[in-house]
Amino acid sequence: MLIDNTAALQYLFNDDIFLLEQDMDKLETTQHKTVAAIAEAVVNQPATVVDVPVVVAQPTVVAQAPAPHFNHLGANAKQFLIICSYPTTEQMDEKHLTALASALQRKELAVADVAILNIAKYPAADVTALTQYFKPTRLLILGTAALLTGWDKFALNQLQNSDGIKALYTYSFAEMMGDRDKTKAFWEQMKVL
Repeated sequence: MLIDNTAALQYLFNDDIFLLEQDMDKLETTQHKTVAAIAEAVVNQPATVVDVPVVVAQPTVVAQAPAPHFNHLGANAKQFLIICSYPTTEQMDEKHLTALASALQRKELAVADVAILNIAKYPAADVTALTQYFKPTRLLILGTAALLTGWDKFALNQLQNSDGIKALYTYSFAEMMGDRDKTKAFWEQMKVL
């Protein structure tokens, strides 16, 4: 802010300003040298007109990638993400979906409470994109084919916490169908997920 009228300074500064005597000497010396140097420069150099090209800065537009959209079953009402891999079908196999719905019902959940994503349809998907999109508090990974980098550290059939998400990596329903031991191992962990 530049003030041309010194009378206006009394309204801007409410405090008293004092200069010490030793500061006054420095101030006067500096002012005289500066004025003399400017005066000599103005007298000795003739004024010249110089064309200066005007550069207009172009605003940089940062292209933001659109947020990914995942086609999934369920409404994710309870922030429960279930990852499966079925390369030949759009979603989950009907028999496997029926078995999963039965397991969810025993936990007093419905398909509307969860999000069931067929990861085989999204080969470029990563853990970050999925967690930002679904914001899960619970995660169920069905089978080795559904493991993504970042989730591949999970041990089979052991409930674990990862970044505030309760996660369970277990067998796929194709592996569990007809195998009582695998189904029992799945259900023991699924009860507490």
